[in-house]
Amino acid sequence: MSSNTRIDVWLVIDSLTFGGIETYVLELAKGLKHHNTSVEVLLIKRYQQRSPLVEKLEKEALPYQYLSDLATQPLFALIQKIKHSPTTLIHAHGYKASLLSKCARVLTGAKQITTYHAGETPTGKVWAYDFVDRYTAFISTLSLAVSEKVSQKIPATTLRLNNFIDDSKACVSTGEQIAFVGRLSHEKGPDRFIRCAKSRPDLSFHIYGSGPLEAEISQLAPQNVQLHGHQSNMDVVWKHIGALIICSRFEGLPMAALEAMSRGCIVIALKVGDLPKLITSGQNGYLVDTAAQIADVLRTLEQLTDDERQKISQQAICTVREQFSSSAVIPKLLQLYKKSGRQSDSHIEKNTLVK
Repeated sequence: MSSNTRIDVWLVIDSLTFGGIETYVLELAKGLKHHNTSVEVLLIKRYQQRSPLVEKLEKEALPYQYLSDLATQPLFALIQKIKHSPTTLIHAHGYKASLLSKCARVLTGAKQITTYHAGETPTGKVWAYDFVDRYTAFISTLSLAVSEKVSQKIPATTLRLNNFIDDSKACVSTGEQIAFVGRLSHEKGPDRFIRCAKSRPDLSFHIYGSGPLEAEISQLAPQNVQLHGHQSNMDVVWKHIGALIICSRFEGLPMAALEAMSRGCIVIALKVGDLPKLITSGQNGYLVDTAAQIADVLRTLEQLTDDERQKISQQAICTVREQFSSSAVIPKLLQLYKKSGRQSDSHIEKNTLVK
């Protein structure tokens, strides 16, 4: 495949809610379109409740299709599409999309890439699907991971590629809110955020997001915590946030951290996942070893001069622009797309970061 060969890409995903993987796929589709690459998002199933991802794809004029609309079995639908477009590269996100597209690769020989996103170990039936997905990684043409921890869980050669966002339209925040942004679930640690708020009753705290712990968190929340629920458009929210707290028990590299830093918000995060690769404590944000130390960092922020705070904010913006933006990462991914059809991975060292 020459460097001038046109690349057609299908991004495959099973989507009902809007979380980190959906954000990644949306940013990837936008980035590929910006780099003049033909891209289509294939949703495995049309659920009774419309996926929020579809609305965002329509807003960006990005093509999408439901495989379940084409055939009773999404696998048959994908195989038929491959027969009509045999040179298209399939890029799967999430275990359902990964398993489906790997089956299609076995049956058709299509080029197929899986990006592994999940750092935590799921439970119940999902654990079995996740296990099979990871242990069939060798089937894919190429396997990518969004963090070192995720890569270490894949028993096959993987490449690490930085998470990224489109920072071209990010406006610098002038807000002062101390916020939690994300799914209200055990691994994200909203209970830790509540404990931090209780330790600083003199400050106001804000929670943006919903999830299985929403009712419990609502009951635990003291008067200085305001729950705003699920947000369909975070662009109008970030301008109110001055500091983002990430108190997760498990992480890869959260998109919320990139979104916040691209706007100059100061991120205070526990040392989980690849956050230490994003944040240099005291320079472009703050890292802590325990959730109890978050309150100490908030006191540090209160003592900063305007110039000191602005310097940290500018460093955060520069970090995202230079290493974690679409303009920085998409060209690297396009090179991987081009190489995937003709390059053996035998010389690729496991858990290599794409530079």
